Amino acid sequence: MKKKSIGRDTQCEIVLNHESVSPVHAHIHVTEEGYLAVQDANSRHGTFLNRNERWIRIKKVILGTEDRIRFGDLEVALEKLVAAFGGPVQVRLREGYSVRGKPLVFDQNLLDLPNPKTILEHPRRNPITGIIEENR
Repeated sequence: MKKKSIGRDTQCEIVLNHESVSPVHAHIHVTEEGYLAVQDANSRHGTFLNRNERWIRIKKVILGTEDRIRFGDLEVALEKLVAAFGGPVQVRLREGYSVRGKPLVFDQNLLDLPNPKTILEHPRRNPITGIIEENR
């Protein structure tokens, strides 16, 4: 899936005119499962995710419906990011995300895919690979 760029540069697919946004600040793309992912492009002022009422600086993340995203000091609506993939591309946001003690919930439409993802009862991020996996 083609990446879309976000930044101050007029060549970006999503142009953000703000002093805290780098010329090419981040990239967005659609994962194989159809979810929207954001990856920081080593921006000077960072890319931030608000999850569970906390802003955290991220390098790469798959977005959920409850998330908020900020590039530098500029918050951007998730709808604007999804709209960048208009046309025949189907983009989804996760219907939830991992919260301590609760399962990681995936969109039920994933069950229609050839290799559906499972629900993780005790998710954890592997410190070496960075992949979210079942904590056994």
